[in-house]
Amino acid sequence: MLPSDFLIIGVIIGAVIIYNFLKRGQSYIARRRVLKAGRAESAARKYLEAEGYTVLAVQERVPVVTKVNGKPHQSYIKADLIVQKGKQIFVVDVKTGETAQRPVSPEIRRQLLEYFLIYRPDGVLVLDMDNKKLYRLEFEIDFPSPKGIKPMPYLLTFCAGILLTYILLKGGNIS
Repeated sequence: MLPSDFLIIGVIIGAVIIYNFLKRGQSYIARRRVLKAGRAESAARKYLEAEGYTVLAVQERVPVVTKVNGKPHQSYIKADLIVQKGKQIFVVDVKTGETAQRPVSPEIRRQLLEYFLIYRPDGVLVLDMDNKKLYRLEFEIDFPSPKGIKPMPYLLTFCAGILLTYILLKGGNIS
């Protein structure tokens, strides 16, 4: 074997070792993140109960069917907690780290809006477990009428039609 062959074999073996090392590191980080999230959610339940909330569900999955060109695709939406305080029901998203301090950032807002539309709660709570801070978010959505159709002119026309029919049936006498 030539020295260049040893160099090529060494580079290949080194690349395989580095690849495996990086994959194990990513796996380790993912496991730690899952463990931290699990501990945060457990602590969140205790914290919310101490604040007067009743935990109704943990990691509740709601099936969602998304149709793409008519073909259904099954998926799930899963919220961390569903809680109740008084007569109001909330979806709770438990956060740790820097993202918890920015509950209206676009990536979090999209997730919370998804919870709001799926679960239809009275509000959405973001619980920053690092700082024990609770953010209450409410969404006011003014859904536009389909294709710009405004129902009021149609309703007024309908009422006028009923009044005109009534007058004609009475023979023109309103009294």
